[in-house]
Amino acid sequence: MTPLKPAPVTRPGDVVDTHTHMFSVPLFAEFIASNPDANPRFKRALQERKFGKRNETLPDLDASTMAEWYAQRIHDAGVAKALVVSVIEDSQYTRDFLVAARGHVHALAYVDPRTPYAAALLEREMAAGFKGVKLLPVNRSYRLSDPACRPFFEKAAELKAPMIVHYGVTVDPTGDMRYADPTDLSPVARDFPEITFVIAHFGAGYLHEALRLCYQCKNVCLDSSGTNNWMDYDPNGYTLGDVFLRSVTALGPERVLFGTDSGTTAPYRKWIKHQQLRTLEEIGLSEKDRDLIARGNAVRVFGLDD
Repeated sequence: MTPLKPAPVTRPGDVVDTHTHMFSVPLFAEFIASNPDANPRFKRALQERKFGKRNETLPDLDASTMAEWYAQRIHDAGVAKALVVSVIEDSQYTRDFLVAARGHVHALAYVDPRTPYAAALLEREMAAGFKGVKLLPVNRSYRLSDPACRPFFEKAAELKAPMIVHYGVTVDPTGDMRYADPTDLSPVARDFPEITFVIAHFGAGYLHEALRLCYQCKNVCLDSSGTNNWMDYDPNGYTLGDVFLRSVTALGPERVLFGTDSGTTAPYRKWIKHQQLRTLEEIGLSEKDRDLIARGNAVRVFGLDD
């Protein structure tokens, strides 16, 4: 593949995917070498060279080749830039990936905010080019309101590091639903207005709780990423149009961000992109508001054109 040229600044009409994933054989190998007690799910993925719900083949690409492959992949889908949300901590592979991606693909670092080194790691990752943080309280079984997380959020406020937080249901079989309610974020978002928090997947089954939190804390946003199949179990019988319209009505178009939750072991989710962008038209949003959701908000919140 040809090394990438620097990514141009996005323009109205472009699409930016705010929530994607990146997995590879070298990434898992790096993680497991440093974490012998790693999640058995990751160990099995490395051993079998397969990952994901359908057990698809993991790409075996070095960081530079992965960046070129990933950029070509999103561009082929009509996406100008993407934001990878990391689930593996302190990864040199991902740092090298970001250098090679040259602004076509950005990333959020994964940090466990409970750890005594969390603040220092965040500062190092932001200096390395990460655009913020992905937090996984459901998957890793902790509460962001835990006082142990406080030094991390103090550093994040100093750095103005935005965050995507996964609440609600999860495909990770090790997840713990006791930590799924986004209301737990309330005292943190209240006390750290400098930080922008984005609740992933419309709250993944906790839409009402997420909307209440967004009403209380103006620094909390929603992303639309994923299949949103949590709607199948919601007693309100929502359609995707209902969810978008309710979110935009409650928050305004400036606080809803588009995403697909695409990974690397399956094809890019063009159908989710098509479905969501079509839905924004069908519910009657203006071209300006559609551009905010599909591009502008991600660029503003995460600095993707900087």
